[in-house]
Amino acid sequence: MTRPNERRALVTGGHGFLGSHLVDLLLEQGFRVRCLLRPGRPERALGGRPVEVARGDLRGKEGLAEAVQGVDVVFHVAGLIAARSPVEFREVNAGGAARLAAAVAEHAPAVRRFVLVSSQAAAGPSADGRPVTEDLPPHPLTHYGRSKLLGEEAVRAARIPFSILRPPAIYGPRDLALLPFFRLASKGIAPGLEGPGRRFNLLHARDVARGILLAAEAEGARGRTYFLSDGAGYGYPEIARSMGAALGRRPRRIPLPDFLLDLAAAFSDEVMGMLGRAPVFSRDKARELKARLWLCSAARAEEELGWRPLVPLDDGIRETAEWYERNGLLCRR
Repeated sequence: MTRPNERRALVTGGHGFLGSHLVDLLLEQGFRVRCLLRPGRPERALGGRPVEVARGDLRGKEGLAEAVQGVDVVFHVAGLIAARSPVEFREVNAGGAARLAAAVAEHAPAVRRFVLVSSQAAAGPSADGRPVTEDLPPHPLTHYGRSKLLGEEAVRAARIPFSILRPPAIYGPRDLALLPFFRLASKGIAPGLEGPGRRFNLLHARDVARGILLAAEAEGARGRTYFLSDGAGYGYPEIARSMGAALGRRPRRIPLPDFLLDLAAAFSDEVMGMLGRAPVFSRDKARELKARLWLCSAARAEEELGWRPLVPLDDGIRETAEWYERNGLLCRR
């Protein structure tokens, strides 16, 4: 039975990497959590967390009206980071956000906040060496980034109380995207992706989850967009050293020229296309890796939300390596 003062939240993507960290935080904060799952996806994907399950599909309207009813906050975290085509990116990342926002507008007008988790990719990399801010016009570099920007525009047009978060690259326990780099580091190898002066922002998933919740609760965050960043800006050699320290290794840099990235991306695109699968490494991903500066400013989030990153890089990398080991995904040599 719901207590009168109990806050109720709907989370899309609660079974995923970032979404699961957000669900953990909401439960710790006393929220009653409802997670949207596609029909046919087993409930065990939610890891046994004490949440309510709503069945629905963001590719259509099925179940969305029922999912949003009775909640105070909607956290839209779900989305594609790999797709078989630009159309599929737009259908899920832009279309899914538009359909969910429309369901809130029509069936849950009392919702206090709709928080869209977008991406730094929606704004694009820094063009002049300075961290990108929310006031600059976005210039997405990839199909993924353009689809996330279209999702932002759809939410803004829905006439609902919204906030938008643009986190940078995210890491932490349960993330599988960086696992190949940890495995290489465990073998003493660091792929030389750094190029001339390349740097990027990187945040632990728990820090991002806190930013998402703060955006939902701050009255002044209504209608606002926020970047999250620890302000550091890391190069690939720094990340490799941190991974090596966590694993008791000293990774040796192996040069990986840009043309090899392009060849690998083209090969992956073609092979996965023939198999009808979304490529994990694509031409889009190669463009992102080759961009010189993925830097953004979190000054607005710090000032308006009171957000600060709490997990130092070395601590977070060590925690992530330990999670991989505990789950049999990484063997320390």
